[in-house]
Amino acid sequence: MSAVDIIIGVVALIAIAVCVTVLGRQRYLMRVGGGQPVAVRVGGTRWVYGIGRYAGGEFRWYRAIGFGTRPTKVLDRGLLSIDRRRTPTEGELNSLPVTAVIVECTYGDGTATLAFEASGFTGFVSWLEASAPRT
Repeated sequence: MSAVDIIIGVVALIAIAVCVTVLGRQRYLMRVGGGQPVAVRVGGTRWVYGIGRYAGGEFRWYRAIGFGTRPTKVLDRGLLSIDRRRTPTEGELNSLPVTAVIVECTYGDGTATLAFEASGFTGFVSWLEASAPRT
């Protein structure tokens, strides 16, 4: 066995370990705490897929591809309100399924745009309405 064969073998094992780690993380996030697939609009036009989870008064979003266990984005229920919901536009159908429900929200001084499955949208609205009244 030559040195090149050993290097190729080690690189292949590292690649497999990385894939197993990423897939294991996704599976864990989906199973623990009621995770659901959610796409988030980043930079105005690009959609990034991830996993959303509710934790008390927070909606935590984790990137689908990654190693970390901390959420990428955290939305506090008290600062979040839905402006409108819509279906994907023609240009968005390249990134999102036809059945997606896009929710445009105001979050504090900014905005947040999320894409859910229909059942995920229902859960999101229920979670949002379960908050205490704003004063």
